[in-house]
Amino acid sequence: MTDTTDHIQHTWNLTHPTGDRVTIDLWTDGYSVRVDGGNSESTEGGRQDVEKLLERYALRGYWVESDYPVNDPAAHDDDTDPDEPADKPDACPECGAPVEHASNHVADHRQGDAWLCTGCRWGEWI
Repeated sequence: MTDTTDHIQHTWNLTHPTGDRVTIDLWTDGYSVRVDGGNSESTEGGRQDVEKLLERYALRGYWVESDYPVNDPAAHDDDTDPDEPADKPDACPECGAPVEHASNHVADHRQGDAWLCTGCRWGEWI
């Protein structure tokens, strides 16, 4: 890995319960995929290979701690979450505050998508 991130389009940071960490980078060429940690795999399959790697690491007990665009101008132009389900509540049923989507929310030994209140922290699994 280099000291600059100019060549990286998107990054996924994975964590294992043992504390092991893996970083998957999709490069700006749209094809190159590099893995730091784990088996340090490198592929040329683009986003499809990233999805396969995420599935493979999930089967090994890893979860996505964070993922974010680095040098992807299209991702910065759109503030909507393409993975956000369409059935978003208008407001929290408990306090009326806005509700936001939380992907990979972890609570009570469960992980997944959830709606969370920004006020009282009411939550509902999706």
